[in-house]
Amino acid sequence: MQDYRVAIRKRRESLGYSQRALAGMVGKSQPFINEIESGKRKPSIDVLYQICETLKMDIVFQDREP
Repeated sequence: MQDYRVAIRKRRESLGYSQRALAGMVGKSQPFINEIESGKRKPSIDVLYQICETLKMDIVFQDREP
């Protein structure tokens, strides 16, 4: 399974959006998006949902092995 940070970056880039453009669409700053993509910040579930809705991505939760 691909890390959500990589998935967001790849999808954003495939749609031709800059971090600044995505930030504007979700009402956040470009540094905020950069911190999410680089792993410096973990988004809340609400922010993650908003980003995924904007990028037309599904959020899939799976059980992990103990």
